[in-house]
Amino acid sequence: MTTNDTALHAQSAEPDALQARSRSRWIGILWALHWLLRIGLAMALLPYAWTKIYHVQMGYADYADAIVQYGEMSPMGLLWRFMAFSPTVQFLAGLAELLAVILLLFRRSAWLGALIAALDMSVVFLLNLTFDVPVKQLSGAMALVGLILLIPNVPRVVSFAFGRSVGPAVNGLIWHNRIFVRITRWVSPILAVVIIVGSGLATGISLNWGRPGAPEEISGVYTVTTSGKPALIEGTDHTTEDITQIAFGQIGSGKGKRMSVRYSDGDFQDGVYSVDGQSITAKLYPVRKGAQTLIRGSSGTVEFQYSEVGEGEFSLRAGESELTLRNDEERRFLFDRGFRWGPETPVNR
Repeated sequence: MTTNDTALHAQSAEPDALQARSRSRWIGILWALHWLLRIGLAMALLPYAWTKIYHVQMGYADYADAIVQYGEMSPMGLLWRFMAFSPTVQFLAGLAELLAVILLLFRRSAWLGALIAALDMSVVFLLNLTFDVPVKQLSGAMALVGLILLIPNVPRVVSFAFGRSVGPAVNGLIWHNRIFVRITRWVSPILAVVIIVGSGLATGISLNWGRPGAPEEISGVYTVTTSGKPALIEGTDHTTEDITQIAFGQIGSGKGKRMSVRYSDGDFQDGVYSVDGQSITAKLYPVRKGAQTLIRGSSGTVEFQYSEVGEGEFSLRAGESELTLRNDEERRFLFDRGFRWGPETPVNR
């Protein structure tokens, strides 16, 4: 090869090298966007995962719901009570979301995390859609992001689905600089572990590890008879004489436990209560009517003095009014049914 031929070859190779560098740069930008999306999806999933694992998002089945009638519930309330009744299901739902987060935070397993996240959030989107939960758009967007993140590995997933051999996972680098690669090889996994463990510890500590707390002596579901001079229920047209049912929840913390009241005309009122010695302070929300929002202000406070007057029977006093509470086994059947392993006649009531 002559000197002229060598020069011509070098000149023709130069545009190819420029094109290769330009292509590499664009691929790096796309992988950078991919990284931003998967980190964003992981961070969005993380609080939902931990609040389900610690049984905070839906809570636990509570006596305060015992006198809520089926037709009174909103679709979202029905879903929340369904999930609250089974802590195991709620925990596993959170664990599935946490698994997606863990896999998303590591580059080599990000494709599997994207697949699990897409499946998780598709189910959540369907539930939100059919039970009218307000975050339909968010869950749908998260499912879509999971599918977008899966795009580089779609051929592998399809091959796996059809029983064909699959190659290694597709996971590109943002930048091929040696120093950058060496640093991120160790820093990224360490940060991922810190995020996962740190968020779990911080959430657990702030939420008392999801422990439901001990029930109060008066926790239960009761039918009510009244005597004495009726006391006005602040913020309503009702008096203590109108109360026919009352439920004091067993789940809660220092901020109080839930409670609910049913009146003789069918009105329903819920709230929270706290116990100090033999004194009960009940902070009630407005009488339930129509599409009330999740966050509500208190309509009034009622103070009771209570004492046990028999097995499953209590006396509540508010001023000159006395309420006699008797345990209502039928209204708490759901909570007392328990688990049975052996085959038996189905109880579907």
